[in-house]
Amino acid sequence: MRAVLVYTSDTGRRFQIEEIPTPAPRPDQLLVRVEATSINFADLSYGIGRPPPANEPFVPGLDVAGTVEAVGPHVTGWKKGDPVVALVSRGAYAEFVPARPVLACSPPKGMSMQEVASVPCVFLTAWYGLTKFAGTKPGETVLIHAGGSGVGVAGIQIARALGARVITSAGSDAKLAKAKELGAEAGVNYTTQDLTAELQRLTEGRGVDVVLDPVGGPIFDATLPALATGGRVVTAGGPAGARSDLDQAALDARGQRVLQVGVFNDAAEDTDQSGWTQLKAWFEDGTLRPVVDRILPWTQAEAAQRLLAERAVFGKVVLTVGD
Repeated sequence: MRAVLVYTSDTGRRFQIEEIPTPAPRPDQLLVRVEATSINFADLSYGIGRPPPANEPFVPGLDVAGTVEAVGPHVTGWKKGDPVVALVSRGAYAEFVPARPVLACSPPKGMSMQEVASVPCVFLTAWYGLTKFAGTKPGETVLIHAGGSGVGVAGIQIARALGARVITSAGSDAKLAKAKELGAEAGVNYTTQDLTAELQRLTEGRGVDVVLDPVGGPIFDATLPALATGGRVVTAGGPAGARSDLDQAALDARGQRVLQVGVFNDAAEDTDQSGWTQLKAWFEDGTLRPVVDRILPWTQAEAAQRLLAERAVFGKVVLTVGD
């Protein structure tokens, strides 16, 4: 099969489409023929929680949309040719990739493979972050940082579906305007406004109840002073860099918590697939919609990753796989 290999070294990264062996699925796996994948920040390194090995090529990619090519003998409910969307730990920029059935689902009706490919990582991250970890309740005020990111566009829509009031942040007024179209009631431009002061103003000094933060660094630091008593911050990655050390005693005194969502493990532990089931239903009834900024051929994988690294997109960049 062909795949996009990334070679890393001290001087940079090189992308190349090469022939490599087709993976053999384990007895408890599906083998998926990939039609489309999408770009996530984890793709810019190795995979979920795994740094790239120096001078060793790797195949990035977490999101898979395509059809079932083969079914392991221990797998039930799937057959060759079934359409499938899946989350994998890496390797999606390829013509074939193995997937675990618990991390796979039949695609929502009415969505193209390119739209479906934009869903797994970011929508599952937002779902588990806002439900399993934060326990978001109707009427609470939820802050979704980076409203133009994949996790951001998913989080805004899911928080609204859960009955929350949604505030978002972004690095430009143009992204804030688009985020409001998705359901955010208010927005803060964290490059031109005082984030802490604006959040206090928008909540009349009460603070926000729930925060979904895929940014980290100084954005995280500026959020904590505007967290309500009993508030919960759920982090998902952190491309903005390290945050300050937490004052755990101060958090405990206000009943506040800081939690980390790990989408691959959280989805794998969801053996009844309640996350997939709810998201699929919401996509089919129009509560949620995919947000695809652009679709590119996999020959432009390097350019696609650069767009994400430069935050030059709103929503997801999708790659079509193959000719």
